[in-house]
Amino acid sequence: MATNRLLVVVCLTCLASGRALAQPAPPDAPAEVTGTLRLHIVSTQNTYLLMGFDVFNVETRSVVAFGKGADEATGQPAPSWDLPPGPYKIVRSGEPFESQVDYAIVEVRAGEVTDYAIVVDPETLEFRGSGPVIGELPTGTRIAGIRLALNAGGSLTLTHRENVVGGTSGVSALWGLFGNFGLVFERGSHFLSVTSDLSVALNDPAVARYASTQDRWDASALYAYNLGNSYLGPYGRASFSTRVFPGYLFVEQESDVLMVDIAHTDGTTETRTLGGEANQDDLRIKVAKPLSPIILQEELGANFKAVDLDLLLLKATIATRLGFGLRQGITNHLLVVVGDEDASPLQLAEVDDYGTLGPVAGATATITIARWLFGTGNFGLLVPLRDTDRAGSDFGDRLLIDLSGTAGLKLPHLTRFLYASFDYTFRLQKDGYITNDLVFDQSLMARVNLQLF
Repeated sequence: MATNRLLVVVCLTCLASGRALAQPAPPDAPAEVTGTLRLHIVSTQNTYLLMGFDVFNVETRSVVAFGKGADEATGQPAPSWDLPPGPYKIVRSGEPFESQVDYAIVEVRAGEVTDYAIVVDPETLEFRGSGPVIGELPTGTRIAGIRLALNAGGSLTLTHRENVVGGTSGVSALWGLFGNFGLVFERGSHFLSVTSDLSVALNDPAVARYASTQDRWDASALYAYNLGNSYLGPYGRASFSTRVFPGYLFVEQESDVLMVDIAHTDGTTETRTLGGEANQDDLRIKVAKPLSPIILQEELGANFKAVDLDLLLLKATIATRLGFGLRQGITNHLLVVVGDEDASPLQLAEVDDYGTLGPVAGATATITIARWLFGTGNFGLLVPLRDTDRAGSDFGDRLLIDLSGTAGLKLPHLTRFLYASFDYTFRLQKDGYITNDLVFDQSLMARVNLQLF
C-alpha cells in the first residue's frame, strides 16, 4: 500500500515540475531490401530489339513492371528496376500471366544486380532462349572513341519432293539475308550515329524462278548538337533507301496472251507479249532492276520535343523536326504502271532520275495506353520547290510524303478461356516524281488462343 502511494507521489511531482516520464522509443521499421533486374532483349541475329514486355510477380500474379528493349549498341541504357527479392515471369507485352510459351523466369536476389538476357526471333518475336548474362553482350567494338557494330547472316531452307501424290515434284528454296551496321560517336556536345539495315527474303518455287517477298535496304546518318536543352536541338541528317534484288510484276489475264506497252524516257515505245508459254514465269515482267530505285535525302534543321507524358495509364512522346532538305532519285530504268493493272494492253512507263529541294517537316510519336494498347508512328514531308510540274498538277499532289507506323492490341483477359492479340503495320509513300499513285503496304497479324480444357 505504501509502495502505491509512493508511485502516485512521484508521478504527481513529475507533472507538477513540467517533466513527463520518458516513453520507450518504438522499434525501427525494418528497411526494405530490394534487388535490381536489368533486361537485355537480343535477337537471334545478335542485334538488339525494341520488343515490348511485361514483368509479373510470380507470387501475386500482378504486373510490377513493363517496358521495351533498348538499342544498347548505340549507347541506350538497358531497362532496369529495383524489385523485392523473389521469382518474376517475363512475357511479351500484353500477354497473360498464364502464357505457356514465350516466357522466361528470373530470380531477383536482395542487394544484387541481375543482368538477364532474352533471345527472340526478329520476325516472329518468339523466345529462343533466356538466362543470366554470361560473357559479353553485342556492344560492338570501340576504335578511337567510335563504337562500331556489324552483323550479317542468312538462312536457307531446301525442300525436295519427287513423285509425290497430290503435289508438285521438284526442289523449292527459301532464302533469307540480313545485315546490320551501327556507328556511334559521342564526345561533349557532339553526337553522330550511322545505321544500316538490310533485310531480304527470296522464294524459289519448284516450277518458277525466284522472286523476293521482302526486300529493303535502309541507311541513315544523324548528327546532333546538344544545347543542354532536352526540348530543342539542331541536327543534320542524310538517308538512303533502295531494294537489292530485281522486282517483278505478276499479271493476271483472261485471254491467251497479254500485250504490254512500255514507254521509255527517250520517247520510244516497246511492245511485249506475255502468256505465250505454259509456265508461271511468262506471266510476270521485270519492272525493277537491282538497286532500283535509290532515294537519297539530306536535311538540316532543328528537333523539337512537343509532348512528353508519363501518367499512370498513358505514356506519350511526340518529337517534331523542321528544316530544309535536298532529295535525289536514281531510278535505274524503273518501270511503273500507268492506269489500271487489269487494262489490256498493259501500260508501263520508264521513270527518269530526278532531284529537288525544299522545306521538310517530320514527327515521331510513341503512345502506350495501360499495357494493352500501343502504337508508334513516323512522318516525313518535303515540299518541292524545283521541277514542281513533274511532281504533280497542284500543291497537294506535289508533296513528298512518307508515313509509317505500327500498332498493337492485346486482350489477355477477354474471358477466362480466350486470349486475343492484333498487330498492325503499315507504310504509305507518295512521290509524284516516280508515280502519281499512293504506294501503300499494310499487314495485320491476329492471334487467338482458346483454352477449352
